[in-house]
Amino acid sequence: MLISVKTGQALRPAKAVLFDLDGTLVDTADDLGAALNYVLAKHGLPTVAAAHYRPVASHGAKGLLELGFGPALHDFPFTILRNELLEYYQQHLTVYSNLFGGAEEFLPLLKQRGIPWGIVTNKPYKLAAAMLRQMSGMEDCQILLGGDSLHQRKPSPVPLWVAAHKMGVAAADCWYIGDAERDIEAANRAGMTSIIADYGFIADTDEPDLWFADCRVQSLLTLVGAL
Repeated sequence: MLISVKTGQALRPAKAVLFDLDGTLVDTADDLGAALNYVLAKHGLPTVAAAHYRPVASHGAKGLLELGFGPALHDFPFTILRNELLEYYQQHLTVYSNLFGGAEEFLPLLKQRGIPWGIVTNKPYKLAAAMLRQMSGMEDCQILLGGDSLHQRKPSPVPLWVAAHKMGVAAADCWYIGDAERDIEAANRAGMTSIIADYGFIADTDEPDLWFADCRVQSLLTLVGAL
């Protein structure tokens, strides 16, 4: 039985499950890292090893460029660098990316139990939608909201409320699973059960114990008994 750290009681059963994308459902680190290293090499700078880019893979183009360029980022036109990274990434979305272990079994189980699921990500909608089309196992996604789908994005709770409404489920009956502090903040503000994907892109400097999530899991399969 999974117990909510916040309530001291068993997790509320899910009538719908919402996921973050990068670092939660899909391991996209190496494709994102390849895009960063392409831009770095293009500008004559050293590339970054996987051990360094992996923890920031959920932080978008800005976080990756800040990692790779460091203080030198101020010497380059940021918009051009961002466009270069995203253009390369768009052309190489799923070269290395795969569902995380556990997701391949967890998503079909949700379907079997009649529990709808969707994705709320800060990734641009166009990229997220293309990724879903290219990857197997994502066909039953009921709703996809990207970071540019609405005027608000995580950590705002609004995208989570919109997703729950479109699935016809009250926010209190939804789980939101993510690997970043903004995910958990959004879920908590939305009144959803908040779950940290401990297997995701969490840096050593992050403090997930202070994110006030209901629980943390090393695999999505840990959640099966709580559904």
